[in-house]
Order: sequence, then structure tokens, then C-alpha cells
Amino acid sequence: MRQIIAMGGGGFSMEPENLLLDQYILEQAQNNKPKICFLPTASGDQQSYIDAFYKAFETLECNPSHLSAV
Repeated sequence: MRQIIAMGGGGFSMEPENLLLDQYILEQAQNNKPKICFLPTASGDQQSYIDAFYKAFETLECNPSHLSAV
């Protein structure tokens, strides 16, 4: 069964040195390297927030990406 897990806040954005929640979500995938996508707010997020996403998830076994609001 395919699954989408959506989360608003928490994880890397609240505790960048504690990625346990992010790791838990990745472990729900039945894939060795799941895809994870950052969806910015409708008005867009600061580049530093997107950079923080990549900094966190590039340390975990996954394929991070994001959608641009522009």
C-alpha cells in the first residue's frame, strides 16, 4: 500500500540536532532510500529554511527534494 505522510512543523525545523521524528517517518517507507519532498508555504519560504531541510535530510537515507513556490 502506498502512503503519504504530511507534517506541518516539528522534526528538522524545530530540533535540527534531533532527527528522530524525521528518521521515524522515513522508516515507514518500505524502501531503502525513500523520496521526501519539502512543500513550502503558498507565499514561499525563506531559502534558509529550504537549506535547513536539505542539510537535515542529506544526512539520512533518502532522496530529498522540494517544490518551488515561484
